[in-house]
Amino acid sequence: MNDPAQGARTRAGLVAASIELFDRHGYEGTSLDAVCRSISVTKGALYRHFPSKQALAVAVVEEHFRRWHEVRAEFEGTGTGPLQTLIDLTHRMGALTRTDRTVRVGVRLLFTSELFELLAGVHFVSLVVMVRDLLGQAVAAGEVRPGLDTREEADGIAAAVIGSQALAVIAGGDPVDRLATMWRHRLEHLAVPAHRPHLRATALVG
Repeated sequence: MNDPAQGARTRAGLVAASIELFDRHGYEGTSLDAVCRSISVTKGALYRHFPSKQALAVAVVEEHFRRWHEVRAEFEGTGTGPLQTLIDLTHRMGALTRTDRTVRVGVRLLFTSELFELLAGVHFVSLVVMVRDLLGQAVAAGEVRPGLDTREEADGIAAAVIGSQALAVIAGGDPVDRLATMWRHRLEHLAVPAHRPHLRATALVG
């Protein structure tokens, strides 16, 4: 008899083990046998949840996507306004490429594995939608200059964020510094002048 709770724990364990092994040995250097050994499950148990290593990697990337929504909800709860929420969200996700294994591995899988064609476009579109939604809220709140093409702005912001994450994971460096520079330039034409002094282009400290 199948135990749904045990199945969920096994699935979560497989994803967590994959994140650790992909981070340590890379996607290509990690075998499904190694994943199974790390949490003491059989290959059959793994295949009940994931038919291939690619499917397991997709689940890891989905955890990375989930981080975006979790961090957005966290900043929206602070009441700082949609434009500052967007700025803080991008900085936090940039910083997490260095400190959060799930985010770091998720970015690396998107840009350095066979998953690029499968998931990179989906990730970009999802991020553009999130950025566009926050920009739309900022327009409604009077924080953004009227008449700006928020679709075009969202494309540019999403591209800058994804690029900064990819560079941090692949080539090193601090994505937060790159994002602060991007925001200082972008806020000059994006934000309503009266609101600009209330905005912080840099990451939160602490």
